[in-house]
Amino acid sequence: MNPTDSIIAHTSCERVRQQPAQLIHLHNGMVIVLTAHALACYRSRAAVDDVLGNGLLSLADLAEGCEIRFDGDACITTHAAGYVGLVDGKALLIAPFKVRLYPNNHDGLRGLNCLAELELPSIDVI
Repeated sequence: MNPTDSIIAHTSCERVRQQPAQLIHLHNGMVIVLTAHALACYRSRAAVDDVLGNGLLSLADLAEGCEIRFDGDACITTHAAGYVGLVDGKALLIAPFKVRLYPNNHDGLRGLNCLAELELPSIDVI
């Protein structure tokens, strides 16, 4: 946990629909779910388990070859102020209205070669 992170409250490793997943819990209560094949945003942690999909705000399937690699149950190595570093070297950037997945930090910093984009409702920064 990074107590000074203004966007991410904490992360957790869980299984979602029998798949390893890492959840990014935002300070505003929303949850971003990372699986090997998709990114998703839910209204709350409880909404992640709703089999009817109530509370699913957005979903982005990852193209073949752009999957997120997990090391055991985890895929996140670090996070700070909307930046999330992944085990496989990919970078996830969380902005007020979008989450973007990049192949590496270099491309993420320059906004190049975006692998996936997830729409978000407005994120309040504390």
